[in-house]
Amino acid sequence: MSNEYVIGIDLGTTYSCLAYINEDGDPVVEKNFEQEDTTPSVILFNENGEIIVGSPAKDMAIMYPLERVVTAIKRQIGTDYEVDIDGDKYTPVTLSAAILRKMINDFNDNHGVEVKRAVITCPAYFGQNERDATKTAGKVAGLEEVTIINEPTAAAIAFGFGAGGGEKKRVMIYDLGGGTFDVTILDINGNAFTAVATDGERLLGGKDWDQVLIKLIKQKVCEENGIDGSELEDDDDVKQALILDSETIKKRLSSAESTKGTLTVGGKKAVYTITRAEFEAATAPLMQTTIEIIGRVLAAKNFTMKDIDDLILVGGSSRMPQVKNGISKKYPEANVRVFDPDQSIAKGAAIFSKSHNWVGADEVAAAVAAGKTIVPKEGEITVHNVLSKSFGIKAQYDDGKEMISNIIFRNKVLPIVQTKTYYPIEDGQTSIKVEIFENSASDNDEGKRIELIDGYSVGEFEMDLPVGVNRSTPITVKFVATDEGILVAHVDCMSQHAEYQLQNKLQMSDSEIKDSQGLMEKVTTGN
Repeated sequence: MSNEYVIGIDLGTTYSCLAYINEDGDPVVEKNFEQEDTTPSVILFNENGEIIVGSPAKDMAIMYPLERVVTAIKRQIGTDYEVDIDGDKYTPVTLSAAILRKMINDFNDNHGVEVKRAVITCPAYFGQNERDATKTAGKVAGLEEVTIINEPTAAAIAFGFGAGGGEKKRVMIYDLGGGTFDVTILDINGNAFTAVATDGERLLGGKDWDQVLIKLIKQKVCEENGIDGSELEDDDDVKQALILDSETIKKRLSSAESTKGTLTVGGKKAVYTITRAEFEAATAPLMQTTIEIIGRVLAAKNFTMKDIDDLILVGGSSRMPQVKNGISKKYPEANVRVFDPDQSIAKGAAIFSKSHNWVGADEVAAAVAAGKTIVPKEGEITVHNVLSKSFGIKAQYDDGKEMISNIIFRNKVLPIVQTKTYYPIEDGQTSIKVEIFENSASDNDEGKRIELIDGYSVGEFEMDLPVGVNRSTPITVKFVATDEGILVAHVDCMSQHAEYQLQNKLQMSDSEIKDSQGLMEKVTTGN
């Protein structure tokens, strides 16, 4: 076994990518067994009990029932989604682990090693549950140590390492992937990368452009071939074909003004034509949403586009001409650059992994809470992300209404330590229940009450109160958020103290992880 290689992985909705640092110190994307730079995030369960991942799964998908093919699992990460295949239950964690396992197996076989550490990327706006689930997927895949880094930050690291040339500058990363969308502003200063503001949309990406295109293809097939729409809706083979064809047609329209396609309906071939103009008109609302999110990120820090040195497009879907054209139309002053859209995130994760100080999360949380700084090694890349969500507790106000009282806010640079004082509801109260809520309130909302319905409960714990407390006895709640966004709550009331580290409600036990690792033996390697 060797830890010589520490890898970076972009675990994507439609495609995933693995990179490492070669002997010359350069980030290199590892080709998978199929000799591809990126691996389709497609999982197929065949009739022999094997789990097939990547291009073979994608190529064979049309020959299998829809329920035996899983795509876009990243959109389900952190949820209770589940599929039952031949009596075995698979969650977003185990399905994501299967994709990771395939890529790691290919790397290990090619280099004759067994890597145990990796940096895995995730969207900047991912909350606690999604980050924990991604980390657990890495462990199920066989990794012993996993660090999570935001995708836009990884892209910025790759840019700073290469095209950025180490200059001091402020960049905006526009990351339009297959199923997720992020906009993040970062300040780059040598080896230091500091996020300033971030925003995004969990369910927005190339898959949504594909869905619009599928509707357009159906319309064209019917109009140009005299086919009734019901024939397309009732044919599972047509549905599978459309999923594959929409991606192909979309890629063609990125380099051509129009393209033709064929679809077999009822045993007959139907030919259709789609123009780029038609596609862009149909998907204009999606593009407009990304433009609006750019505006929100700028407004969060009272910036204009003139405050941004480079607007960097990453993510495979950013290749679509309408992206650069749409941004340039709205912000003609922007210096828009397409930068290695498919590989920059994985390369940035690899660069970060090479210099990363692999310190345990508990040690980091304790150091932050104590106000101590873990000093970076010489030449080490330092990353300061912003908190992607706001966190607070449920509090009862004087009018009796229960609301969220936020303690730390999104778009604040990590690590964060913030304390707020509360009071018992009644004299002689014997205990309190601390319920922690995640929400999207901005730092401009500081002091405002947030409705419980506008938040998401992410954890709770109880603490006994000392004898003799009254409504004037202060209860201090301190939230500590580490560089990775790991949240620890400290509560003090007179002599009483309690600590609670926020954990994913769907978090797997060690025995569950071990059992899931057994399922990974079904992942084929092609060797």
